[in-house]
Amino acid sequence: MEMHHGRKTSRKLIQSIGVAVGEIAQEHEFEWQYAIPVMSDVVNHISVSRDGTTTPILGEGYRETMCGTISFYNSEGVRMHTIYTACAPEYGKESFDSVMDMELSWVKKQYPRLTYIGLADGAKNNWTYLDTRTEVQILDFFHATEHLAEVSTEMESNETNRRRWLEEACHDLKHKTNGARMILRELKVHRKKYKTSSEVLNKNIVYLENNLKRMEYSKYRRMGYPIGSGVTEAACKVVAKQRLSSSGMRWSLGTAQHILLLRGLVCTEGRWRQFWNHIDNKRA
Repeated sequence: MEMHHGRKTSRKLIQSIGVAVGEIAQEHEFEWQYAIPVMSDVVNHISVSRDGTTTPILGEGYRETMCGTISFYNSEGVRMHTIYTACAPEYGKESFDSVMDMELSWVKKQYPRLTYIGLADGAKNNWTYLDTRTEVQILDFFHATEHLAEVSTEMESNETNRRRWLEEACHDLKHKTNGARMILRELKVHRKKYKTSSEVLNKNIVYLENNLKRMEYSKYRRMGYPIGSGVTEAACKVVAKQRLSSSGMRWSLGTAQHILLLRGLVCTEGRWRQFWNHIDNKRA
């Protein structure tokens, strides 16, 4: 405003505008629908993902902000569009789940016959949500490799050998049919052979057993499915972290929610303009 119109703008005015616009967005969040843009190719499958990050809340310290993405892919696995959502910290995740359900319901009405993929890290609450709403569930590949790195110290004591084992294990996990089962079998043989009851080894054996059905990465790659949740981790950074966690910032829950709603609209292609079109139509 000062550069282009010669008018100085106070921080208080900017904050007040943000609150006013955020209140409009929150009031009509479940009422106003947003058109999905025309894609550059035919949509073949849709990925639903969720993750959490931390936000500084007044009087409460850092609490978890949930971010979600719904991404549209062509048959070759190229991501063509993503819907971004986020909700301020809360006890439980009911509000965030209801927002995700609203977005997902609207998408499924337009793409009822596609395969819906749940993609997330190993947090139990992610799968509690995704298992009932998607046909295919995929554990984030890079999260899985972190567990392989952890257990590699039990498989090889020499650093050079440890690195080699980890590299081969990650390759097998990603490229070989039944790669996860092969690694699980190797860990069990190692435990039996050396009669070790290592907590790290036991924990990762259980982890692989629990996630085998979500770790068929060679199959997923052949089908063009995403195997990494990087787009959702980026959403945590761009939608929430960059805006809410700068040095010295502290937020009330209500204001944080307003900001996150607006950030989701801005970051999702086409939605910011549609949002203002809704406002104009309401005033007409």
